[in-house]
Amino acid sequence: MTAQFTLTRVLDCTPGTAWHLVTDPEQMRRWSTARVDLADPGPGERPDSAGALRTITLPDGKHRLREVVEHADWPREFRYRVYDGGPLLLSHQGVQRFSPTNDGRTVLSWQVSMRLIAAPLSHALCRVIRRQVGASLDSLAEVARLAAADDPEPTPRPAPNQVVPGSGEFDRLLADAQDSLRAQRTLADELAADDDPKQWFARVYQYVTEEMISAASGTAHSGGIPPAAPTRALDHPDWVLALIPVFHKYYERNLAAYCAGGEVEPAWSKAWSTADSPDPKRPHLPVMKGLVYGVSAHIDADLPRALVDVHTAHYPDRDLREFRPDYLRLAPVFTAASDRLLADLPRSHKPWWTSLAARIDPQFRDALLGRAGYDVGRHRVATFAAAVATTRGTPSALT
Repeated sequence: MTAQFTLTRVLDCTPGTAWHLVTDPEQMRRWSTARVDLADPGPGERPDSAGALRTITLPDGKHRLREVVEHADWPREFRYRVYDGGPLLLSHQGVQRFSPTNDGRTVLSWQVSMRLIAAPLSHALCRVIRRQVGASLDSLAEVARLAAADDPEPTPRPAPNQVVPGSGEFDRLLADAQDSLRAQRTLADELAADDDPKQWFARVYQYVTEEMISAASGTAHSGGIPPAAPTRALDHPDWVLALIPVFHKYYERNLAAYCAGGEVEPAWSKAWSTADSPDPKRPHLPVMKGLVYGVSAHIDADLPRALVDVHTAHYPDRDLREFRPDYLRLAPVFTAASDRLLADLPRSHKPWWTSLAARIDPQFRDALLGRAGYDVGRHRVATFAAAVATTRGTPSALT
């Protein structure tokens, strides 16, 4: 169950000044009970544009939240979301709205919603956060009263050409993604028919693609399980569809080379050879290790270059960071795909913890497993940062 609250304050400044005080981490440190630091700016090198990343250090100084700015409509509405808050926090979003008054002041409305693994925890934390936000807003009101006018509008950016669902270009991208999906299904089916242990990664790869297409197109996949939904609708579904054939190309090429005894990239060679190493006493181990190495090959080796390839071919005049909110919204895709695979695995190939894992929230389970092994969320964040650095010709400082 989601817990939420909304607090309102009237600030003695214009909406533009209020926006600057509320969305710039440097200004936020003047009034917030939690410390806010800019981890990576968004387009225009701004802290308040969609795609910027922030780190929140809670008042106890021990816990940190990582946020992404998801929407910025100056000086009216600002939305952010926690994408990494530890295993207990399942979701946390904030919406800040700025409304002008007739006498030149601003009504700031701040809505926060959150969900933890248990409803009592959600409501308990919500009460704590409400008190902290209330104290912060009281400090903000005093800062705003003394603040000098600061209303400059962010530097205008050309409106990008949006590829609208239902258009000819969108339909072409969808058809290309579906072609890749059909090829992946065929590969997984062929490996399964041969009882090849590589079938399990091939199947989960297919499931990831199905979930991505479902998220981008709003259509259901054929797996019999409801598709995973991003935290909100995607802003750039065309970009998501454009990625699928590109990373499929790397995957398919390496699998074909491995099966033919040809030259295979090291990450994929490790994944396939591990899956092909039988362990009669513990048959699940090669499967699980091969899956982890395959996910690593996809995220660490293929995804960075796929992001750069798509950017160069389709969006060279855009800032890749514009697409970061959608990229992070797709995190549930990997959880849903792994759940579907666990349902497929024969009992002999399932590790002991799968029956227990089915009883707890999948996001909580994946967070715990990530801390003990390969952390998909952290690696995906680092992968995107590396791709941004490549498109900008600068070294990546974000890890």
